[in-house]
Amino acid sequence: MFRFIAILLIQILVGVEIDLFTPSFPELQSVFQLSPVMVQLMLSVNFIAYCICCLFAGTLGDRYNRRYVMLLSLVLFVIGSVFCVNADQYIGLLLGRFLQGIGIAAPCTLSFVIIADEYPIEKQPGLMGTLNGLTTMAMACAPVLGSYVALYSSWRGNFFILLILGLICLAVSWFAIPHRKGDPNVSLSLKAYLPLLRSPSLLSYIAAFCLLCIPYWLFVGMSPILYMQDMGVPLNHFGFYQGATALVFASVSIFSPYILKRVGTHRCFYIGIGLCALTALMISWLLWYRIQSPMLITLMMIIFAIGAVFPINIIYPYSLEIIPNSKGRSAALNQSSRLIFTAILLETTSFFYQGNFIAVGIGMLIPLMLFFWIIQKLIVNQWLTFDSPSIALQAEHVM
Repeated sequence: MFRFIAILLIQILVGVEIDLFTPSFPELQSVFQLSPVMVQLMLSVNFIAYCICCLFAGTLGDRYNRRYVMLLSLVLFVIGSVFCVNADQYIGLLLGRFLQGIGIAAPCTLSFVIIADEYPIEKQPGLMGTLNGLTTMAMACAPVLGSYVALYSSWRGNFFILLILGLICLAVSWFAIPHRKGDPNVSLSLKAYLPLLRSPSLLSYIAAFCLLCIPYWLFVGMSPILYMQDMGVPLNHFGFYQGATALVFASVSIFSPYILKRVGTHRCFYIGIGLCALTALMISWLLWYRIQSPMLITLMMIIFAIGAVFPINIIYPYSLEIIPNSKGRSAALNQSSRLIFTAILLETTSFFYQGNFIAVGIGMLIPLMLFFWIIQKLIVNQWLTFDSPSIALQAEHVM
């Protein structure tokens, strides 16, 4: 139990690491005389370091003791937070954000891998749901908390909170994360990913996971412009629209262990697929009739949030079991693929956006349709079955 609490704290740190300090942007811009591009660079530097280091965290986590990789990464995060808190120049802030990005990569990538090492596959979807729910809650609350800290303190206050939370996670991890011997045969180069990239079933699992996550994060990224700028939703109401989707996703995720136990993994999975199909139909209806209703679009997102919970929380743990001794690399491929393709689609949607729901709706509908095609492939090829997890999780022979 203590181990799971440690992972929960790490996931909360992962959830708030990006968004907690964003309310301090205006003050940072004024104090350091920064242009908007220079302010955004603090996010970009962090994101780039995080994406690149996810892949290296995966190989390190498979080759060496995952405990040491996690602790070293948290130390780097704490050092980066110290740089940010004590920064007197802009370059110090950039360096701190870069180190935070490096340091958060392994905690994000390996957190659930550590859970997967300790718990049977039957329990992992429910545990994944709890972690996802609390992470989503943390991400939703981070800007609100950051606003109050920036209001009553200064821009350093938010970085100080990240420093304290990083130290707490480091201390708890020291006592809670178990030793687990790695595989010395795993290469430290990116060639270690070649066996995974040759696995059709693993790639299908990763594709399904990413394609179901992308519509949610695409909507989150585009919703401020869509709702406030082009649909006239006032700032003091916007939080309720976006918060409703996050709250529903987080609540269903947190209670998913109970729901899975009562309803069953097989039934929950297909109920989720059905709700995602209903979402695709609603998007098509909104696009066909060119509807610009914040209430209807939010209702559509709530249905999608409920539907996506169970397929995401079931597919991800199963994907880590396909190839033996590769949980860290499989998790890294899942995370990095999700981040990269979300960023690409978000930029593409922004390029074609013309002040209405059309570009956003199409950007959500395309990955959803691809998701249904991938799921059909998984089922037809019997790579996904719930009657016997041992059948679904048979390791492929990869040349």
